[in-house]
Amino acid sequence: MSLKYSLAEMHNPQRPDERRKFYAKSQARDTVDLNRIADEISYATTLTDGDVLNVLRGLIRKVKEHLSDGDIVDLAEFGSFQYQVSSRGADTKEEFTPANIRRVKLQFRPGKMLKPQLGEFRFERVMSVKARKAAEKITYTSEESE
Repeated sequence: MSLKYSLAEMHNPQRPDERRKFYAKSQARDTVDLNRIADEISYATTLTDGDVLNVLRGLIRKVKEHLSDGDIVDLAEFGSFQYQVSSRGADTKEEFTPANIRRVKLQFRPGKMLKPQLGEFRFERVMSVKARKAAEKITYTSEESE
């Protein structure tokens, strides 16, 4: 398993006076959508990609429904989902109203199947997305002028 990363020079926001350092930034290889996953699963099973897609869409609808009801959705080794809220504090219980709630975030806790183990990864340094786009633009521009 290979994780790609690039380097980014950044300062520590908690210590802005310190000099900047280089940090690893994860770089995605691609975006994989639900249709592609359904195709890949159907290829490995006797189900059609439409059957798989219907099951996956049904799963998503049910997860959303149960989360909206305030449930924790536990998908075993895959992981669990739960909504979390963050709010501004109030001096007393009586002063706290729903207006104090600033945002709702979806929390995902990976299960055993997805929890990364550092020893399982091989790391590969690549260009950042910004540098890659700049290089592609230069290549494209020089091909036009030929």
